[in-house]
Amino acid sequence: MMTLEGKTAVIFGVASESSIAWAIAQQFAEAGATVFLGYQFKFRSRVMQLVKDKPWVAGWFPCDLSDNDEVKKFFGDLDTKVDTLVHAVAYADPSTFRKPVVMATAEEFSDALSISAFTLLRIIRFAMPKLTDGASIMTLSYLGAVRCVPNYRVMGIAKAALEATVREAASAVGGRGIRVNAISAGPIRTLAASAIAGFDAILAHVEQNAPLRTNVTQDDVAGSALFLASDASRRVTGQTLYVDSGYSSIGVPLAGSL
Repeated sequence: MMTLEGKTAVIFGVASESSIAWAIAQQFAEAGATVFLGYQFKFRSRVMQLVKDKPWVAGWFPCDLSDNDEVKKFFGDLDTKVDTLVHAVAYADPSTFRKPVVMATAEEFSDALSISAFTLLRIIRFAMPKLTDGASIMTLSYLGAVRCVPNYRVMGIAKAALEATVREAASAVGGRGIRVNAISAGPIRTLAASAIAGFDAILAHVEQNAPLRTNVTQDDVAGSALFLASDASRRVTGQTLYVDSGYSSIGVPLAGSL
């Protein structure tokens, strides 16, 4: 089993029990890591219930990643070195999932890219003094970054920007041995996914056509996050790791199993 004994992780993006970020936090803790959470204040009550009786959560603090001062304060107040940084944050106005992408306003477009992609750069910038040499940074992406996915729209553009951000950031911080990677997860039923029309049909389609004939779970993604956080991935950076039962490898979907 991969170990994170003696390591400290800071995870942004826990919003509910179904959050991929929460599954990552749990697997990191099981592997021996000390975990700190940064969450959006509107999810405070849910996060309170999650962290209750969880001694492995060393601290949980509100932090709006769209606010420069809040992120600066978060890391300024953090009294520990950080070995792993997880960015599991994305946002687009719900209306953008329901209208053609060409109808998106400049503000909607800007907000999606700023919150979903630029916030990765923001947390890296303010985390740098606390990051250990050889630290691991990771974020969450989706196939919509490289292909047109029904009803994903502006978020697909934002995820494309996020993956480009990963590559640029990896080059910028690699001199200290710090790694930056993305996990492109298959569709998973989460709070965020509820905004996408026809999501059930997407799940059914992937289950039928992915090479492994199954959808992925939060725990599947968390397992890959554990790999990226561990020393086993110490020479992996600037990459997008697909955890999608192989669906991204399919050009023409199959009709049923072989």
